[in-house]
Formats: sequence, C-alpha cells, structure tokens
Amino acid sequence: MSSSQCKLFIYEEIIINVLNRLPLKSLARFKCVSKNWRKYIAEIYRCRLQWPKPFLIGFFFVEKRLQSHFFFSYKESPLLIGTSLDESVNFIGDRVYVVASSNGFLLCNKLRSRQRIYYVYNPATKHRFELPKTPISMKDPYVGFIVKETDESVSFTIVRYVVTTPVSRNNFRFQYSLTIESFSSETNEWTANSVIEDVPFALYPSRDEISSSSAGVVNGVFFWLDNYGQWMTVYDSVKKCFWALELPERRTVIYPGYCCLGLSGGELCFASTGWTTITCWQLNSFPSRDSIWVRTFAVNVPSVVQKCQEDFGLGGGSSIDREVRNIVFHPALPHILYLQIRSMVISYDLITNNAELVYDFGEAWRKTKHYKLFSYEWPQWPRLQ
Repeated sequence: MSSSQCKLFIYEEIIINVLNRLPLKSLARFKCVSKNWRKYIAEIYRCRLQWPKPFLIGFFFVEKRLQSHFFFSYKESPLLIGTSLDESVNFIGDRVYVVASSNGFLLCNKLRSRQRIYYVYNPATKHRFELPKTPISMKDPYVGFIVKETDESVSFTIVRYVVTTPVSRNNFRFQYSLTIESFSSETNEWTANSVIEDVPFALYPSRDEISSSSAGVVNGVFFWLDNYGQWMTVYDSVKKCFWALELPERRTVIYPGYCCLGLSGGELCFASTGWTTITCWQLNSFPSRDSIWVRTFAVNVPSVVQKCQEDFGLGGGSSIDREVRNIVFHPALPHILYLQIRSMVISYDLITNNAELVYDFGEAWRKTKHYKLFSYEWPQWPRLQ
C-alpha cells in the first residue's frame, strides 16, 4: 500500500470515528456534505439501529377512489431521512392515487384518467417520469410494477391486465379472454397481447378493493391475490404465459382485507385470518409451478386483539377480533405483521407476541375500513445517488 493510500484510509477512519460520536439529528444534517459522507452515515445508521434490509420507511394508505397518504412506521424514520422524504410525499395529497411501489420508486395514477395516465416518481430525488397514455382502456385492471436499479441506470416494467369475458367452462375449468398490457422504460412503449387461458377458478378483477395491494413480482413473474382470496394469479412476463396457484387455506370465501400476499425476506408469503386464528405460510421455490406452501406461524386472533384493545384503547365489543381489515408483511422480517384494527395500525411480532402501536388514523372506523395499505421500503438508505 502506498503512502497516499495509507493516508486516505486513516483520513476516512477518523471521519467515521468522529461522525459515529454524533447524535442522529446531527447526522441527518450532514448527509448533504458529499457522497462519501452519505455512505459513512448510512453505515453508521445500519450499525447503530441494526435495521434489516430492505429498510421499511413507512406505509401508504389509499382511500378507495380518492387520494393517497403516507405515514412513517418507526420513530427513527423522520430523523434518519431528515425532512426531504417527508416533504416529497406531500404531493400525494393532491388527488394522486399510488398504485404500487418498488425499490423506493412509486407508480402513480392520475385520478379521473380512467387509469390510462401513469407516471413513476422517485421521492428521494423528487423526479417524475411521465408515461405515454395507455392505448387500451381498462376498468380496474390488476397492475404490477418492478424497478431495477444499477450503478448506471434505472429501468422499470409495468404489467396490467383485465378479464375481457368468460368464454366457456369445461370440466370445472374456466376459459377466459384476457388483455395484457405492458410497458418497458427501455423502449418507452406500451405493448398489448390478447390471450385465452384455462384457469381452475372464476377470475374477478380487484375492482379497486383492499386486496389489490397484495401484488408483487419475482424475477419477472408477477403475482396478484384473487379478489376472493382463494387463488393467486401469476403472469410470466418473459415467457408470456399466465397461470393460477391455489392458496394454502381455501375456504368458501375469504373476504378482501382478511388475507394478504407479500414478499418478505425474499420469499413469497401468505397470511389469512379467520375468526380465531392468523395463519402464515411461505411458498418455497416460487416462481416454479411446483412451488409448495409451508406453514410458518399460527396465532390466536382474540388474544392478539385483546392485547391491542387493552394497550391502545381500541374499545370493547365482542366482534373486535373480526375487524382485522388489513394485513401487511414486513418486507424483510416474515415474522412481523402489520395489522389494521379499526382505525389503528399495529405491528405484531409472531415470535415474541409483542404488539406495538404504529399509527392512529384518527378517523371513525367506518371511514378507514376500505383503506388499502401497503409498505414503502428502500433496499438501502440513505441513497448514494
């Protein structure tokens, strides 16, 4: 090692040592000094707070047919980010509908556009990318969104589909005519395909219900929770094929909001709640068609809700255990669920049985029961670019 390299190493070590002695509020102000300082501060936060990857920043909650709002999930989040992210998400209040998030980017839809005008927004840089108007008008389509970021560029893919009409039913299988429309930022064009698929269940598009937040993508394979929570629909954007996968707990009807799909710790997870039990499953080897569901957790719903009722003042009532209307997985820790119970969001650790209040909507229960809730996270924070 040359003398100049040695001096540089010592210089960085001294800076990190000094920064590590500062409180979080001071560190938040020093992120703008340089890219290297942002890198040092990011590592200090990781070591000090021991946050898992990806970092959960907060949640968007979307009012049905109305606007979207944001709240932080941790007390440390505003300190970590300063005020930049907080200010950048204030645009959400201007009648903008958040459709999905991926890798720290948001896919938004302009209201009253009949879901044909989209744009991608980066809250870190406050940059937005307007998409061309979709050629096909779809009523309440399923929408999937994936962003890939490298050191040099950012690319994204959007897939949306709608069921045109049921064609026929043979041997308990349904034939459906589907219209699939996809957008690639590399070509800046929408492409459309119409296919007829055989599926073992009746397809019910989300109709903008809470269940539409249960969507994701793994290696170019998009998945959505069926509107009645008995199946998941899958679309391989590479092979251009569509199929269905039965969920592990199939009942006559599982109402939207009482179950969810999500990616957590890199695995596809499913959770559902009956009148007495919250059950969690993990899908091994997805996106293979031979994937197998494995049960991971089962907890007693009344005991969870009773604990929340006592600690957070949710009030009484014999039916409170039926009012878990939103379930969301932590993006990195499959044993942590976020439950919307009446007008509050509670984090619940399935291993330790600890419940914590995350957010209070401050609204009457009848106003919040149709909220769509999904997490917003970064693979790393602060961003280096």
